[in-house]
Amino acid sequence: MIVIHANDPTTQFLSQLYSGREDVSMRIDERATTSEVMRAIRSDDTIMMLGHGNEWGVFSKPDKNGKYTRHLVGYRNVDFLRGKTCIGIWCHANKFAERYGLQGLFSGMIISELQEASDNDVPTTQEELTRENEKFAQRLRYCLDHYPFNEIPERMRAMDDVHSPLTEFNYARIYYAAEVHNAAEGSR
Repeated sequence: MIVIHANDPTTQFLSQLYSGREDVSMRIDERATTSEVMRAIRSDDTIMMLGHGNEWGVFSKPDKNGKYTRHLVGYRNVDFLRGKTCIGIWCHANKFAERYGLQGLFSGMIISELQEASDNDVPTTQEELTRENEKFAQRLRYCLDHYPFNEIPERMRAMDDVHSPLTEFNYARIYYAAEVHNAAEGSR
């Protein structure tokens, strides 16, 4: 498995998804060039992409002004991702998968920062956010280790033991995408 995850303190909790896994052959971070990312994706059949992002891909780290200006994975990588098993946990990864016909497990909007909670009218505190995101990642790791992808969305919703606005928001936004042929061919 190739892991693509920028070093970002607000998504560091996602490192639980790959930490200690024997099947991880390489980890790519924000220092990788576009060519290095493409070579890495081509080298394995399972690609885990984590961090912040949008419907156009997963971001690198923000610049000194806090702006995200570079995608670690985006439309340039789609041809290399098709036919692979993908795990995409970033905001709107499901839209990226739908647009390009990718298969695997993807998240929708996931709240990992207080600003995201505010933007989505989800009341929470930093303490709850930290605690519940750690639990979310632990549970998702458990599911990845024990269940087929198509069962994980339902199992994650069932694991929500808090049922706060934050947990209900996040746990409801894990999606399975079966392989889709000819989806959005050429749309970039």
